[in-house]
Formats: sequence, structure tokens, C-alpha cells
Amino acid sequence: MDTLLQDARYALRSLRKSPGFALVAVLALALGIGANSAVFSVVNGVLLKPPPFSEPDRLVDVSNDFGRAGRKGLSSSVVEYREYRELPSVFTSVAAFSDDDVTLTGVDTPQHLRVVDATASFLPTLGVEPALGRNFTEGEETPGSEKVVMLTHQTWRTHFSQDPGVLGRTLQLDGEPYTVVGVLPRGVTYPAGADLYRPFAPSADLASEEKRETRFLDVLARLKPGVTMEAAARDLARVSQSLAAVHPKYEQGRRTIGLTSLEDEVVGDVRGTLWLLLGAVGFVLMVACGSVANLLLARAAAREREVSIRAALGAGRGRLMAQFLTESFVLSLAGGALGLLLAMWGTDMLLALVGEALPRAAEVRLDVRSLLFTGGVSLLSGLLFGLMPALQASRADLNAAMREGSRGTAGGRSGRLRSGLVVGQVAFALVLLVGAGLFGKSLLALVSVDPGFRPEGVLTAQMSLPGVGYATPERQVSFHRELVRRLQSLPGVESVGLTNLLPLGRSMTFGFAIDGRTKGPDEVWPAVQFRTVSADYLSTLGFKLRQGRWLEEADSAGAAGAVVINKTFADVYWPQGNALGQRLRLNRPGAEWTTVVGIVEDAREWALDKPMVPMAYYSLSQLGGANLALALRVKAGNPELLRSAVESELRAVDADVPLFGVAPLTRLVDESIGNHRLAALLMGLFAGTALLLASLGLAGVIGYSVAQRTREMGIRMALGAAKSDVLALVLRQGLKLAGLGVGLGLVLSLGLAHLLRTLLYGVAAYDAWTFVGVAALLGGVALLATWLPARRATRVDPIIALRAE
Repeated sequence: MDTLLQDARYALRSLRKSPGFALVAVLALALGIGANSAVFSVVNGVLLKPPPFSEPDRLVDVSNDFGRAGRKGLSSSVVEYREYRELPSVFTSVAAFSDDDVTLTGVDTPQHLRVVDATASFLPTLGVEPALGRNFTEGEETPGSEKVVMLTHQTWRTHFSQDPGVLGRTLQLDGEPYTVVGVLPRGVTYPAGADLYRPFAPSADLASEEKRETRFLDVLARLKPGVTMEAAARDLARVSQSLAAVHPKYEQGRRTIGLTSLEDEVVGDVRGTLWLLLGAVGFVLMVACGSVANLLLARAAAREREVSIRAALGAGRGRLMAQFLTESFVLSLAGGALGLLLAMWGTDMLLALVGEALPRAAEVRLDVRSLLFTGGVSLLSGLLFGLMPALQASRADLNAAMREGSRGTAGGRSGRLRSGLVVGQVAFALVLLVGAGLFGKSLLALVSVDPGFRPEGVLTAQMSLPGVGYATPERQVSFHRELVRRLQSLPGVESVGLTNLLPLGRSMTFGFAIDGRTKGPDEVWPAVQFRTVSADYLSTLGFKLRQGRWLEEADSAGAAGAVVINKTFADVYWPQGNALGQRLRLNRPGAEWTTVVGIVEDAREWALDKPMVPMAYYSLSQLGGANLALALRVKAGNPELLRSAVESELRAVDADVPLFGVAPLTRLVDESIGNHRLAALLMGLFAGTALLLASLGLAGVIGYSVAQRTREMGIRMALGAAKSDVLALVLRQGLKLAGLGVGLGLVLSLGLAHLLRTLLYGVAAYDAWTFVGVAALLGGVALLATWLPARRATRVDPIIALRAE
């Protein structure tokens, strides 16, 4: 320990004598370590940190897959959920739930809350006990039983100040009284965004066999101990076959019971992107370590005489290596400390960039695991960049180094090491640049996609009408019309529309029938995306009418059912162009035949990077609706400036209906491609950092080489070599290293492109222009980085150089 402390003190004294070297080294390491810590914090919170459930690896999402229609992950009906409960060979527990919006009244300001209607088996399936109070009972799943509710810890803290006396309190939800019976533990919120939980009490009608295809439930199950996903899938395949023999529609659609791990269900498609970014930021650290290793090699060469004297005084090779490694670890720990500060800022920046688009964002923080990761990366970095200089320094030739005027005997070895490090740096930088180029082109392709509507100048918001007071479609439609009338009269408002779902958000699909047409035995009609809209909604968003007419105020209750469909729907089912006047009926409770009165151009309602799907827009005035989204287009200016006016008009219609989710439509469009933007931005930052470090490394190596070869340059120029000859000599050396790095980087980039092929949109993974452009960019930067020291070489005075030798 005394020896270690002595080495550390000596290292600090030595670094204080070279503040410029120490500053550059610490900054390079801080960039690499800080970026790694920030990205790891995101990966840790989203992917590595287990959810707060008992044995979460046994939790699965159960869904309906219809292979013939190409539809996966569909919800389940009450009947199907109860069939899953009868599979004890596969599951130990099964739960069902659905979510909805409610309004908390009886408080100063009505509050919007997200409620989950869940079976009593929900918490036991998750393996969670309430922190306060109790769970639901099976008796409370019966219609007409006492209305009870459980709170999430966040809701308890935010709305009730963590008052233990909340148990037994009565809450007014949508105008109905509910008794609080429990509070969930901190961090337990599933599905994401839930505020409350209440018992799921299906009516006898919903639980009947006739409602087998009325699917609205998410089903969560816990696998039996020792049962793998593969084994469970095989068992469920046999169950699907037996059910298909009883229910012909299952056989026609090739229905199977699908399983998805809860982790995959929560994380979604962000997993691959995050692991890729963690690997990419590891390349940045490698480039930073290469830069510091080059600095240390040059420093070791300059200290060769000092090392030789210490060796002559009895210091062994191991002792010398320990001293140099201690200096490296001091640098790495200093870089790690500064990197930790950068990581704290970087993590907040990442969360601000992606917002709610990142699953489990609340779990992302610099915790103990992140701190341990930062410490481990710091020590590993110190070993990576310090080992080669330490070995090089410990091999110093004592006799040669002690000769007067000697420039050292390790120049050739250390020169080759420095050159090799630069080649690696250039290669890693090129890999990151290729990744940044591909992600950048993919993002540009997404941004340039025509969504089929005009998001500029549109303010959106959401609201939920309470069941008490708005139980009938007539009452709901009356509210719709009064609100639209008031908002339309606001100064600066061009038009107003209402819908059940805004673009690029949630999905709602139904099967359907076409009047006068029968499906063949092998014919499959994919479900249609369902929207209810007010008369001016489609024109407010800027949809383009292709044929027929828009929905009108006259399309109200009592009038003939009307529907507007999109071009894809019309082309798929009426390729002859005769869709107008045809009649549809959705497979939903109470659905009636409706006539196609208009066809609009396709709009990307589901996602910008997904293909077009059949869409059907029904009249909100005919069907009613309690869960609403507002779209308000302004004549000019920032639509967010009208927020207060919109809230005021809503209070005038009904003070108990809160407005939530207020945002310009442009923000919703941006958030829909948040993962793509995050990947492009971070890869660009990583690539830029690596390019800077690699160019500085190349310039440093060439500059050091020029300094070592000053005598040679002087002799060449004294013998008649022109400045252009010396310039070309140095440029060839630098460009040779850069060329080797580019060649190696292109090979490595092919592997990266293979990994990216499923993450890109509108650009090929092996896009030749990207590879060529990146190689040309890196070549140009390398030329500039080499040209600067080459210019210094041409200014060598032969007389002064020879006299110095």
C-alpha cells in the first residue's frame, strides 16, 4: 500500500509538471467515459433493471394471432380469457385488464386519470402485494358489487400527499363514488401511465359465447415453474388446434394463441437500438483510449532517459511498469470523475430528447449500478491505454538511452505502436460515421414522408366525458356540437374537429362485412382501422378528398349510416373503382350497415414508417363517443397560444371535464419518430467525437514523427530536396495510415450494416453512397490533419536542424 501511495504521489507531481498533456488526456477520457455512462444508464433503466415484479421472467402477454390475415398481438375476449384460465399445465395464474380515462371530481380542479380495469388475479399474477390496504376480491368482479379502487404510489403521493388515511376515502370518478381499498408499492405501474385500478366486472352479455369475437382485453399470465416459452407455445398450439375444431372462424383465420415475454411487451422495438448505441459508444471510448495511449507513448519516449537512470539505480522492470500504470490509472480516474458529471448532464439530455417515447423512462437514472459501471470503465480504460506505454517504457535500452544526444532506441517500436493505434482510431471512426450516415439518411427519409395530412398550425388535446351525465350518444353528441361551436367562434381559429383517436397514436381495429359479398373459404379480409370523426375533422387536418363527399352535420342519428374510407381500403376491396355507394358493417356491438359516401387519399394514421392500411372514418354524430381528441387549426401563428382560450370554452360547456394531452400536432409527429431521431443524433455525436479524436491522433503521430526526423529533413533539404518533396514525404506517411484505417473500417462497417438492416427506413443497409461519402470525408479530414505537421516540416532550417544534432 505504501508503494502504491508513493507511486500515486509521484504520478500527480509528474502530471502537474505537464498540465497541457494532463488536460488533453483527461478531457478525451471524460468524453469517452461520460458518453458510455450516459448510454449505459439508459440501457440499465430500460433493459437491465428488472421490473418490480416477482420472477418477471415468468410473466407473459397472451394474445390472438391470426396467421392467414397476418395479424398478431390482438386482444382477447372475456370468453377467451376464461379459457386461458383453464390451462393449469401452462399457467399458474392468468389476469385480464383494459384501460380507460376517468375524471376525478369533488376536488378544486377536475383531474384526468388513467384507470385500469383489472381482474382480482392481476396483482397475484404480477407477484405484488399492496403497500397499504388490500387487493380486490373475486366477489368485486361481479356487476353491481361495491365500487372500489386502488391507487398507484405516484397517484397517492401526487393527489393525496401520501396520507395513510386515504384508505376508506370515497373518490368521485366520472361522477360515481369509489372507495379506496389499497395503495400499490412504489414503482409498480403496469401498464405504463396507470393511475388507478378498479375491478373488472364484465356483464353477462360480454361474457356470453356470442361475444367471443368482442376482443378488448389484454391478458397477462405467469408460466408454471420450469415451463419455458417454447414449451408453453407448443402446448398452446395444441389448444389452438382443438379450439379450431369447435370454432370454424378460428380455423379460417388460422388462429393461434401467441405469447410474448412481459419484458419484450414493455420494451418494444427499442431494444435493438439501445444495444447498438451502447456498442457504438464503446467505439468512442476505444478511440479516446487510443488517443491517450498515443500521448503516453510519446511521453514515455521523451522520458526514456529518466527511466534509464531509474533502472540504473536499481528499479526493476515490474517496478517501472507499476509506476507508469499508476499514472495511467490516475488519469483514468480523473477522466472518470469528470465523465460522471458529463453523464449526469447527458442522461437528462437524452430523456429530454426522447420524452415519453422511451419505455420505462422513469427508471433511467445514475444509480449504484451506473456508478459501478463508470468506475469499472475508468479502470479498464486506464489499463487499455496504459499497458502498452508501460511495457514500452520498461524495455528501454539503458546504454543507448544514456548516450549524449541520443533520441532513444525505442523510437521504431513506439512509432509502429502509435501508427497501429491511429489506424485503429480511423477504422473505428469510419464505422461510427457509416452508422451515423445510415441513421441520418433513414431519419431524413422519415421526415420527408408525406403523412397525408398537414400537421402545421394544428393544436390537439384530449378529454374524457364522465359516464354520469353522458351515458347516451345523444348527450355526448350534444356536448360535441356545443364545444365545436364555441371553439369555432374563437378569434384566429380556422376550423375545429373531433375524433376518437389522433394520428400516430393508438390503434383500434375491427373486422367487417361487405353487403352482398361473401368471403371464400380461403379468403381473408384484414381488419380495418376504425375512427369516429366530426364533420369538419378530416378537412381540419388537411386530408384530401379523392371521390364523393366529406361527412356532414346531416350524417347524424336517424339518418342513413355514412362512412368515408381511404384509398387503400377502396383499392383492395373495390379495385374496379366502384367503392362509392357500397355498404359496410363492422364486427362490433350494435353496428349497423353504413354506406360509403367518400374516399380520401391515404394518410399515415398508424406510423410514418409503416405501410398504409385500410381506414374507415365514421360519423361521430351517429355513433357518439365519450373519449375524445380535439384538433383545432389556426389561421396563422402558434396554435399553443390558444390553449387558455380552449380550456376556458371547455369549462363553459362543462367544468367537470378536464383537458389533457395538449400539444401541437407537429409535436406528435416528431414524437412518433423519436427513436429514429435519438439514434441518428447520438450516432452523429459519437461519430463526430471519434472523428475529432482520430484526426487529432493522426496529427499528433505525424507531428511527433516530424519532430523525431528533424535531422533527416534537414539533411534532405541540404542535399537539394525541395519543400514540395518534404511535404509529399510527410503526406504519404499520414495518408498511408489513414488509408489502412479506412480499409479496415469499411470491412468492419459491413458488419455494422448487417446489424442495422432492420432499424432503417428508406435506405439500404449497404448504401454505396453512404460508404463512399464517409470514406471521402474521412480521407479529407486525414489529409488536413496530416497537412498541418507536413507544413511545419517544410519550414525546417537545414542549418539549425543540423546544428541541433
